Amino acid sequence: MLHNFTVHDVLGSSAAALALTLFVFVPGYVTGWLTNAFHFRREGLVRRIVLSTPLGVAAVPVLVFFLGHWPLALWLFFGAVWSTFTGLAIREWLSSVAAMGPFRSPEVETEADGFHPAQSERLPRARAVKIGMAAVLGWALVAILSVSDLQLGHRLYFSVTAHDYSVRTAMTAAAARGIPPANPFFAARPPVRLRYHYFWMLVCALVTRLCGIEPRLALLGGTVWGGIALLSLIPIGLRYLAGVREGLRRTTLIGFALLAVTGLDLLPVLYISHFRAPVYADMEWWNVQITSWADVLLWTPHHVLALVACLVGFLALRQAAVSRRQRAMSVALAAVAFASACGLSTLVTVSFAVFAVLWLAVAACRGWWDELPLFLAAGTLAFLLALPALRLFLGPGASESPYHGFFGIAVREFPLAMRMLARHLGWRQHIWIANLLLLPVNYLFELGFFLLAAVLRLKANLAGKIPVTREETAAWTMVAASFLIGSFVRSNTLASNDIGWRCFLQAQFVFLLWGGVLLDRRRTDPAVMTPRVWLAARIMLLVGVLGTAYQVVVLRVYPVDYFFARGPDWSAAEGRPGERIFALRSVYEQLASILPPDAIIQYNPAETGAYISHVLYSGHPAAVGLVRCGAVFGGQLERCAPRAAAVDGLFDPAPGSIPVPDRVCRDYGISVLVAVDTDPVWKQPESWVWTRAPLIANPYVRAFRCGK
Repeated sequence: MLHNFTVHDVLGSSAAALALTLFVFVPGYVTGWLTNAFHFRREGLVRRIVLSTPLGVAAVPVLVFFLGHWPLALWLFFGAVWSTFTGLAIREWLSSVAAMGPFRSPEVETEADGFHPAQSERLPRARAVKIGMAAVLGWALVAILSVSDLQLGHRLYFSVTAHDYSVRTAMTAAAARGIPPANPFFAARPPVRLRYHYFWMLVCALVTRLCGIEPRLALLGGTVWGGIALLSLIPIGLRYLAGVREGLRRTTLIGFALLAVTGLDLLPVLYISHFRAPVYADMEWWNVQITSWADVLLWTPHHVLALVACLVGFLALRQAAVSRRQRAMSVALAAVAFASACGLSTLVTVSFAVFAVLWLAVAACRGWWDELPLFLAAGTLAFLLALPALRLFLGPGASESPYHGFFGIAVREFPLAMRMLARHLGWRQHIWIANLLLLPVNYLFELGFFLLAAVLRLKANLAGKIPVTREETAAWTMVAASFLIGSFVRSNTLASNDIGWRCFLQAQFVFLLWGGVLLDRRRTDPAVMTPRVWLAARIMLLVGVLGTAYQVVVLRVYPVDYFFARGPDWSAAEGRPGERIFALRSVYEQLASILPPDAIIQYNPAETGAYISHVLYSGHPAAVGLVRCGAVFGGQLERCAPRAAAVDGLFDPAPGSIPVPDRVCRDYGISVLVAVDTDPVWKQPESWVWTRAPLIANPYVRAFRCGK
């Protein structure tokens, strides 16, 4: 019977998503109860459930990093958490039985909190809960089907997002072997510490440790929780950042729907495809992207989780009660949340830190002195908690960028406009001036409806229709920080401008809240927008929805045969990429069943695209896993050079030479060599590929024991 990898991935990632409930939702519920953040204890069950996932995202990652150094302490901690949750669940059940209903009735909403129970909601709670559950299940289905491999007979195709998941799968496997994890692309003694914001990989690796689910599927299951955390953050943001006091349920559901809306990217992509035959594998690649919610959740959910942690910390401080004990709890929770965010995404956290500095300056200028002590205390404590991880993240490593330093000053680029100027006007000098002048057009294409919502919000603020409260000021400060960084700063550690992509997440979230409020107000008061503006908004919404749908579909069904025929991956050379990927994964599945997790498997790292196929399925460290040993993720090139030369000689020997792999394998601890039919050594009849008995073999791949 043919083993179906698609079914395997769907079932495995679904099981991983369910298992992550123990490491995200359950600890979050206990955290909420212990800290009473956001008045957790007096809320109804539904709101406590909504709060639990963001609180878990804020608290768990940094605790796993510290406790993971001592596995016994780590599991004792989670045992205590699960026991506490069980006790709270029994207590809630007994209370429900006593009250003759599944929920507290009514939920506590007081005039002091700014809520008016008699008029705050027109949408029945039961209906809102059903729609919310449908949104969660719908997202889970989209996420799992989008990132799982697609098998058609003996052909296998991975999603475009595998470009990133391949690297993070290896990191998750490294985290399952030990904390702090070692660089899986530079297996050495002593180990080379991993240089990456890997906290989410630590959490996903717990599923591998507890349940035995393979690291790749644990990571895929984690993608589901990125969306759940973002969905849960929307009602919290509406209530505590956008100041929504009436119609919270209805506005929340509108916010859920707006996650399916992106900017106007579809228009330039269609324009470019009209003149350029290849289709972009990701719609965002046409520009320096402000990534759609669907795209960032499918590619890099850890960035969204960092945003969730930052906002939980910030809003917890802003909701600190008068009592000294509750203020101390809020400071502690915020510090832990900010420290977790540092390890979830340094890029998002740096952007949020810029906002925090601006916010403190604004608070000082406005005389809001009660804001300063709490934020300074939380920030100081967060820095101390995050310092051990930051020292690892900023350790030795190579740079892939032609620029120097961590960040640099540069005007945000607009490549399409620059090409058009060069083609039609012959303008090739002082490009930065054109980029600066065209920033509004650039942002219009990237943000679409959400930029319109921001403009209308500003207009309402200036007209006094929406008061400029502290919450409103905080939201605008977040927007200002994002635009300041995104317009004039670029990251220099990678060739891509990652900070320019990720710094906008906080502004995007604020725009999402404002967009939901705008559409809800438009529903009750058509005068909020003129007919022409409403027509423009509907067109932008339609283009945004179609853009997201196009993006999700293309990421999954992108014509990989066509892509690999022009790409650097090993499976492209003689066609049949689907069959080659199927053959490679089949070999790695068999190797995983007979090798210990820390066994070193070595493949040919010289081909720049090899990692997409090999690293995605290996699950084991490599002596040279990427070009230059993946030193960008930790390590020194001086240590890499001799091993890279030795390994390269095994797969691409000099003319007339016959490599003998055993010495190289012993020197670098390699247990298994994996050769594919496009490696130069494959074509030498007298080489080790053909003179030794393979451990596993098929027409495209041969694996051999090596060394000891």
